[in-house]
Amino acid sequence: MNKILIPFWLFLLCGSLFSCYDESNSYGNTLVDSAFRNITVDSCTVTVASTVIDSLETTGQGLALVGKYTHPVWGTVSASAYIPYSVPSYTTDADEVVKLDSLVLALSYGGYSLGDTLQEMRLSIHRLQEKIFLNDNGYLYNNSSFGYDPEPVATCTFRPKPGNTERLEIRLPDELGEDMLTRLHSRNDQVSSERFEDYFKGLVVVPDPDVCRNVVSFSVGDTASAMILYYRIEDAIAEEAECVIKPNTEKQFYHVDHDRAGTDMEGLPSKKIEVSSGELNNRGVLFGGIGWYSLLGFPHLNEILQQGERVSIESGYLKIYPEVGSWSEFNALPDSIYLYIIDENNVVTDAVTDYLGSEVQSGTLVKDESFRENTYYYFDISTFLQEELGAFGMYKHSLRLVFNEDDYTQTFRNLTFSDQQGKSPIVLQLTYKIYESY
Repeated sequence: MNKILIPFWLFLLCGSLFSCYDESNSYGNTLVDSAFRNITVDSCTVTVASTVIDSLETTGQGLALVGKYTHPVWGTVSASAYIPYSVPSYTTDADEVVKLDSLVLALSYGGYSLGDTLQEMRLSIHRLQEKIFLNDNGYLYNNSSFGYDPEPVATCTFRPKPGNTERLEIRLPDELGEDMLTRLHSRNDQVSSERFEDYFKGLVVVPDPDVCRNVVSFSVGDTASAMILYYRIEDAIAEEAECVIKPNTEKQFYHVDHDRAGTDMEGLPSKKIEVSSGELNNRGVLFGGIGWYSLLGFPHLNEILQQGERVSIESGYLKIYPEVGSWSEFNALPDSIYLYIIDENNVVTDAVTDYLGSEVQSGTLVKDESFRENTYYYFDISTFLQEELGAFGMYKHSLRLVFNEDDYTQTFRNLTFSDQQGKSPIVLQLTYKIYESY
């Protein structure tokens, strides 16, 4: 389930000594004469950086993302679906006389959407000119593409209904339907199982850049996103029939474009980079579909060890505040985000788990509908900090903040949050105990 998270990498950072200990802390001062002191601060420095995954696997997801959406901070994302088809099972006897009714592309809605779905979408359907081949590793990615005819064979303008069981049927040219029906009925060699994808390489569903303001998912399966050939068997009494041309789900994928012009990402490399929050106007970012995730750090954690003969961390709570204006009812906050632990070689060694240590901890979303700036995600990272205190060199570990795999490969879910110099600063509330003597 976490294979998309394993290739991630990140480094560990935290606040310096002066930012982790407030000498005027009244709670600590009241305990100065005892054998130990409890110090509670919420000013520990947390540094933020972000990076982008080289590529995301979008084959075999059972869905296609299609559409266009402009994010208020990070530019415009758009997605196009590439759908090859498998040879259909055609059973009408060759001695019968058949006549075409229509050929349609039947798109079945998935449950995901981004943007205002009350606005119209316009899709154009294009024929592939290149046969789709998987890479040597058996996958295709969000940056994969194949040539298609720039002239669409059909267009469709509609208001999307994500999650609705109603199908969106787009009529394809009768010329294509006639040709397919004739070849299938005559058992032409070009529509044999070995040659069908050479004869008909597939379709590409492309959003109209001037009309689309939203993104929806369509299911891809046996009858979902299938082409359906409707025809009549001309006998004494005409009999209606149909032939379902199923998508090749192993090769179907969707392609993503990201226009970063006019954003803080403009001019940055599109992959294999690590960007400090200062370069992104004091922000961190997670973005599904294009692969951004964030790196949090606490580099001077060990300096609290200098404050006594023995120091132990009692608790550490992390609060991450989504930037107001970066989310809305049309771009909802993700329900869950996760923290993973990596070693100095960027290999995942563990996850930040729940208090029982049995499940990966998802950041609890505390949502304030009245005052949006008080909305935040909450993590208990006490165990991680306790285990890291005193570690150095090759023994130190780092954290990375991510979505789950499905959110990266099946959605454009996103989260924009501030570092400690931003509009809604990230907070680490740290409580530690200083022992004056044993």
